[in-house]
Amino acid sequence: MGLVALGSGAARSAAPGPVSYTVTPELKGADLDALAVDVRLDGDADGETWMRLPENWSGVSDLQKAIHDVRAEGAKLQRVGKAELKLTHAPGAPITVRYRVRQDFKGELSAGGPPFRAAISKDRFTGLGWALFAEVSGPVGRPVEFRWGPTPAGWALASDLDHSVRVANTGELLDSVLVGGRGMRIVEAPAAGGRLRVAVHGDWRFHPQELSNLLVKITEASAGFWGDHGEDFFVAVTPLRAPGGGTAQYGVGLGDAFSLWTTTDVDSAALKHIVAHEHQHVWFPTRVGGVRTGKDEPLDYWLSEGFTDFYTLRLLLRSGLWSLEEFVEDYNRILRAYGASPVKTAPNNMIPAAFWEDPAIADLPYQRGLVLAAMWDYRLRTSSGGRHDMDDVVLAMKTRAGGVQNGRAVENLRLSFRQFGGSLDSDFTTYVEGGAAVILPADLFGDCARVTTTDEPTFDRGFDTARTNEAGGVVAGVDPDGPAFRAGLRNGMRITGRLTPANTGDAKTDLAYRVDAGGAEKIIRYRPEGRRVPIQQIELTAGMDAAKRAACAKVMSGG
Repeated sequence: MGLVALGSGAARSAAPGPVSYTVTPELKGADLDALAVDVRLDGDADGETWMRLPENWSGVSDLQKAIHDVRAEGAKLQRVGKAELKLTHAPGAPITVRYRVRQDFKGELSAGGPPFRAAISKDRFTGLGWALFAEVSGPVGRPVEFRWGPTPAGWALASDLDHSVRVANTGELLDSVLVGGRGMRIVEAPAAGGRLRVAVHGDWRFHPQELSNLLVKITEASAGFWGDHGEDFFVAVTPLRAPGGGTAQYGVGLGDAFSLWTTTDVDSAALKHIVAHEHQHVWFPTRVGGVRTGKDEPLDYWLSEGFTDFYTLRLLLRSGLWSLEEFVEDYNRILRAYGASPVKTAPNNMIPAAFWEDPAIADLPYQRGLVLAAMWDYRLRTSSGGRHDMDDVVLAMKTRAGGVQNGRAVENLRLSFRQFGGSLDSDFTTYVEGGAAVILPADLFGDCARVTTTDEPTFDRGFDTARTNEAGGVVAGVDPDGPAFRAGLRNGMRITGRLTPANTGDAKTDLAYRVDAGGAEKIIRYRPEGRRVPIQQIELTAGMDAAKRAACAKVMSGG
């Protein structure tokens, strides 16, 4: 039998080796011109291998426009359609495919849409794997290797792919971020038994060491809750320009990393929230079962994003990074936005088609998932006499998933909740699929705080900020019935400065802009009050002593 097995194995074609990717910054003179990508692979045994260039990802299309000078050695290359490459070669032949990535938009990264295109300027670059790497067709688990080419003098290069030369598969290669630059700062620190690295481009209100210290605390608190220690993590921070003086933040979780793009004046509260949120994406949704893929993926965002926000707030309070007041302030920000949302009752099947086009629809899964998690947490605590809460459910989801991503996070939630508190079937029908408004109970946090409901004006800037940012600060989309129009703002004026602090949701705080109105400077000041709607807000119980505050921090954070 042993001889038969040996003969059978020898007759088979050797399994292809790993696909090896090398990325090298190419300079013209002193300035960065492109990222050169070399892909080395063994061709398929049938003499035909297919590759796919970056094309569409997370609402960003035509990524292949940044790919230039595609050529192959060891195979005949044919471009098919916009993004496919057909390689014809001798069976199993070694092949090298080379191409360059250049920025396909003018100027700096700016607010107004997800900044997921490869950004390559004269002295730095930021690129997600989804925008940089051509994918080789074939077995999903085919191993992949990554290396940097020579580093230019005075430059630093960094990526989560540095954690190991051998990457588990192509999916992990694509789910990565690569950054580099002249004078880019990298801070390293031990965290929860692993290594944390933070790479920062540009000058910021905070020092990179401050961000590293924040991340160490978040990492250790997360590892303590989820029970996962000894993992390396990487964070890339890239500056974002907001025409007209606004603020903006974008983040994307990438398994063992996240990439953050933000305006350099980001305040401490916003920074803590987005950093903690993206770090929770290590677990939501991948380690609790994963979400659906393809065009149906946004149907599960209420869990993957909403539960992430729920645990972001819990973690920041539980870790001591937030006070009770800061926890309530951020919670109230989300509750106010949910209450004022013009699409609050949109059914879940509306989300996929409009998620990347309508900012209100894009925000809804975050808001809806958080208030659902809060309602279900209250139900568990109440029905079990305080023995169980959502912590038990999500940890059971992780156990049930068993490290497998199969798009079953929602089903794992349903089954895990049943272990502790009954059925969610009717809630899924009413609130998730049907879009009914979630009303939180007044005693959500017991005697620590009250949830109030009052009719209040919505926050309304009165003009389209996304279109204004895209137009370089030229005002667009002024509502003739809105507060900005009543204050004198008109389409075509150019915003040259913001005279009040960033305001992302408080209708009771004035906005003031300096504008150029046909050569004349004007100051436009107004209160951004829109239509009146029921708004829920949390009010801390007054007069609590230190012991009671500590007890309430534990209750309100689930700790």
